[in-house]
Amino acid sequence: MNKQRVFIFIGNSGCGKGTQAALLREKMEEKQMDIVRLELGGEFRDFWKKSGYTAERSADLAESGALQPEFLAIHIWSHMLIDFFSGEKHLVADGVPRRIREAKVLDGALKFYGIESPTIIFLDIDRSVAKERMLSRGRQDDDEDAIEERLNWFDKEVLKTIEYLKEDEYYNVLTIDANRGIEEIHEDIMSQTNI
Repeated sequence: MNKQRVFIFIGNSGCGKGTQAALLREKMEEKQMDIVRLELGGEFRDFWKKSGYTAERSADLAESGALQPEFLAIHIWSHMLIDFFSGEKHLVADGVPRRIREAKVLDGALKFYGIESPTIIFLDIDRSVAKERMLSRGRQDDDEDAIEERLNWFDKEVLKTIEYLKEDEYYNVLTIDANRGIEEIHEDIMSQTNI
């Protein structure tokens, strides 16, 4: 059996995390690797469709542009691991973790599953490029004020989490220049991950 591989994509909004995670999964699937896909944004969108007080409050937070609480993010991704992860599967995660406390919980989960040297793929993008990409998407929630708020939040919270992960020898942290085109970024990731 091949060693389990874990790839965690992290980076600012507009850096292409979802696109690059999907491209990596395609290559892994071509090699018959069984994968658990964890895309936190999509999981939250599914969660908001449910009825119930917590789902409604979470959806209201999202609509206002506010940040989701850590406990809810952890609840969602930990249930995915519990329900779908096994000793034979590989993991490709996107959007997890975003804050240091969440990173500590993820660290405990990965060690519980016996994962050795998980790879963090930090898609490093200039703020101006990230803003331009988000504006060009034309999403309803991507007005200039909301984008600035997300970019500021990344600088304040997520960058600290990335530094925290870089300082931990347990992780293999790859910093990828995400200011380039999709294919060039993908080729860089493939060359550094040995898939």
